[in-house]
Amino acid sequence: MSEHLPRETILRRSLRHRCPRCDRPSVFKSAFRLHERCPHCGLPLEMEDGWSYGAVPLNYTFACVVWVLPVALLTLFGLLSVKTAVIVALLGVLVVPVLTFRLTKALWVGIYYAAVPGELRVRKEGEKGDVH
Repeated sequence: MSEHLPRETILRRSLRHRCPRCDRPSVFKSAFRLHERCPHCGLPLEMEDGWSYGAVPLNYTFACVVWVLPVALLTLFGLLSVKTAVIVALLGVLVVPVLTFRLTKALWVGIYYAAVPGELRVRKEGEKGDVH
């Protein structure tokens, strides 16, 4: 069943902080922590230490695109002074990642399972392949 999910569905579920497999809320156990496994279907969400660090560059890329780039363009067109732009950009790079952390962390889980959708399949007792 779930191994045939379209990648768009997997990503859409993740963006809504729902399990990519069962679509049940929430993949988070606290403000900044994912459950190790989905409490409903057991899908691994935290693979091992360091696995979710992919969310960090995703988060900073997002901050640069939605915050730093517009500030740079405003400066380029003379609407902000360089000093103001640097201060605003630095504040944004510090604040935006905190505000978007949950989004990018959940998206990182979705990207993983969209890249390898066969991992969503529920393994039968004793079946090899569930190394999470």
